[in-house]
Amino acid sequence: MLRRHVARASGESDSSGTRRLPGNACFLEDGRVLCRPRELGDSRYPYGRDGFNFWVYASGRMHANNGAYFVLLPFHAGQEPSVAFFAGMRDAADGSYTPISLLPVPYIGQSEPRVTRCAILGPDAAYFMTDTQELRAMVRVFVTQVRPEHVHIAFSLHLENASASPRDFFTSAYVNPFCRHQFVETSEDPWFKKVEILQETQATALPPFLVSVNEDVSRFRSITNHALMRRSAMVAGRPATSEFEAEVCTSRLAYMGDPRIDLGQAGCLRLGWFARQVRTTVFNDVAVAADLIRFRLAPGDTARFDYVLSLPGDDALLALERERPVNAAQVDAALASLRGRLRQVPHDLDMQVSEGTDRNLDADVFNRFLPYLRTQVRVCAEVNGYMQPSPNSLIGIRDVFQAIEGHMYDQPDGARRKMQEALEYVLVDGRCPRQYSLPHNGVPGPADLREFVDQGLWVISTVYAYVCLTGDAAFLSETLGYHQIDPADRSRMAPAADRDSVLDHLFRIMDYLDRSRDPQTGLLRALYGDWNDALDGLGTTQDAAREFGTGVSVMASLQLYQAGGELLALLKRYSDGQHPRRVQALVNLRSELENGLLRHAVVRQGTQRRIVHGWGDLRQYDVGSFCDSDGQARDGLTSNAFWVLSGLLDRRPDLRGDILAAMERLDSPFGLKTFEPGFAPDAPGVGRIPKLPIGTAENGATYVHATLFGIGALFLMGEPRKAWEQLMKILPFTPGHDGLSHSPFVMPNSYVYNPALNLTGQNMNDWQTGSSNVLLKILIRYVFGFQPELDGLCVAPASWSPFHSLRFAAQAQGRRVRIEITRDNTSARRFRLNGVDLPVSADAQTSIPAVFIPYEELRGDAENRIEVVDPLADAAEVPDGMLPDAVVIPLR
Repeated sequence: MLRRHVARASGESDSSGTRRLPGNACFLEDGRVLCRPRELGDSRYPYGRDGFNFWVYASGRMHANNGAYFVLLPFHAGQEPSVAFFAGMRDAADGSYTPISLLPVPYIGQSEPRVTRCAILGPDAAYFMTDTQELRAMVRVFVTQVRPEHVHIAFSLHLENASASPRDFFTSAYVNPFCRHQFVETSEDPWFKKVEILQETQATALPPFLVSVNEDVSRFRSITNHALMRRSAMVAGRPATSEFEAEVCTSRLAYMGDPRIDLGQAGCLRLGWFARQVRTTVFNDVAVAADLIRFRLAPGDTARFDYVLSLPGDDALLALERERPVNAAQVDAALASLRGRLRQVPHDLDMQVSEGTDRNLDADVFNRFLPYLRTQVRVCAEVNGYMQPSPNSLIGIRDVFQAIEGHMYDQPDGARRKMQEALEYVLVDGRCPRQYSLPHNGVPGPADLREFVDQGLWVISTVYAYVCLTGDAAFLSETLGYHQIDPADRSRMAPAADRDSVLDHLFRIMDYLDRSRDPQTGLLRALYGDWNDALDGLGTTQDAAREFGTGVSVMASLQLYQAGGELLALLKRYSDGQHPRRVQALVNLRSELENGLLRHAVVRQGTQRRIVHGWGDLRQYDVGSFCDSDGQARDGLTSNAFWVLSGLLDRRPDLRGDILAAMERLDSPFGLKTFEPGFAPDAPGVGRIPKLPIGTAENGATYVHATLFGIGALFLMGEPRKAWEQLMKILPFTPGHDGLSHSPFVMPNSYVYNPALNLTGQNMNDWQTGSSNVLLKILIRYVFGFQPELDGLCVAPASWSPFHSLRFAAQAQGRRVRIEITRDNTSARRFRLNGVDLPVSADAQTSIPAVFIPYEELRGDAENRIEVVDPLADAAEVPDGMLPDAVVIPLR
């Protein structure tokens, strides 16, 4: 079936249902992604759940971790992979073997025969196809989890003799488990790692490998981590041991045969046997789990080999699995069971479009992209830390709460659980750490305690959105704990004795933010920084007596204005008048912020106005003004975007033209830039952002997370055509992204551009990026118009989209809602609820026709069908010059 997919996956779009993607990839008709070899970059997919991620790359790279526990280490260009599979074909003349790698890595060298390769990535498993004139092979990889810490990684090798005569072959597996709570291997780690082959039994023709790794949790406690790799073989449909000869090796050096060579040149791959079989390795060499199996196949006959790497989680499970051999039928049954579970995973969220009218945005490709976007948001919301192999890759408060806000539309229970976890890490004074990590065997993990002032703002907004969506007001009363800074180690936190409600957590967060305001302007001081954490110089001061100066973040001040309104709404709806002083304080706070923003955040030059991003201590310089610290006139995107997103534009609509003008100046072929112009290396006062090359990350480039803030603002200003113009530029599968260097089926975090540095549309990263959740929320709220509020559902789709019909389904406070947007000969937008016409009003922010439906008017026992019928006069079509052509986008 998969080979038929591959054979038919040619051309940009054909009757087989395939759709081309950048990076020499395409969507197959069943939604999987076919990846052929590419010169630039790589694609990848994470298998596993609940924070366990087994990353599989189209290049054949693989690594796995759950938080700080790395089962398989990541490797970089030129390094040795942790997982490799090989095959060899025997030369009848001299008895040597011609090896090929069954994964694209490692590279064998010029001696490898001509090979055709591709990979297929999808939600259940990954497949690697390798074809030569004499051998057809496939490696299948998938993950099953009995529970989060009990994981099976299954590798299946399928080989077929494609020649016209009987041939002698071998296969070889090479797996180097790490199984430590660290992400870099040191010279001492082999001392504490042991791999041994267990005793053969009648039930195990291929006995398993046992991996044991000792590591210290503290000075007084050590633990042993285990992994078990069980194996099975079937040649020509028969599992009998007479059909093959098997050898084992637990020593990397013995596998290589020479300490000077790389894995792809290992001596055993040409010999077809191990010069030295080693059944146990510990201390003086890198211990690995490797084998080599020789067999003979008639023309058209097949062989299959299965390897299951188990992470049992405890000694009882390890003992049980040691006595349970694996076979092909069990592995296939596990995959079938996994597919069944994936089908049964509850998904509240469903989105679909049809009849796209622009040649640059294929509706089928868009629909196939949407489930990957949903998965990307889930992965970010479930993160247990160390998604990147870096000591700073912990669980970011701002990152995880933004992801939770997107994930809750699909799986609100999972979102609730993650909020419970994260809220426990709020410090007793209401400050939110920038990042936290989960404890390891009872020992608190490291934390990033730098005072980035925006962290708590995302918490308040996400809790508010959750209550609006679910109606789960009981969550506000749930009792949770806090953390405190460890006095013995200021880089770590420890659980505190304090416990109170979620609502009290929000009160403490708001009090901390209120204390962090500048008394002169009433605005929120930048402290260590805001969302744009590369711009970390605004809060500094030359006064040695103070840790932070009076520098202000306008973006964070706007977020505080918004969060104050959200907390105020929760109190008015659910507190029964119990907090009158809180209510009045929030009213006063918002009034002071509004006055301070209007007075201090808008600068003028003649008739022109700009909304600055912020300023430094004692306002010695501005950022995003007519004259910044480097003398440049500069625009900043996020302050303009949040002027709209916070609702402040409703109070001062005269700034609309200034915001749109700023976005025009910030525009580029890859979408709205975070700043324009970028900061040169000698730009004073602004922090580390000038150390980033201009045209990268937040420094004068399209940092997609920020771009989407701007796109949300365009939708809220009733500018859907401008918003879609920007969406077309950032979606990774649209024309103009030939330079894409990451997965083309999920959102990247940026598009870089600086030809002088050979940067022409590449990306810093994919998967773990806030751009995914912001895009998902924009589609939900503005494109499909699903906007839950505390007392009812507002339905307000954008007045224009490049599709003729859209369909959406989700839950709103326990009521199933389906929105269908179509077009006919009506003269104005109409709404129907379950066949009954609804009165239409103008949306307060966008002025587009909308409806507000109190929750009590929605059925709880059946789906609610909301029909939105727009006039044909507004049919989706793209005016000439609105969107870039595939070959016209200039790279600058």
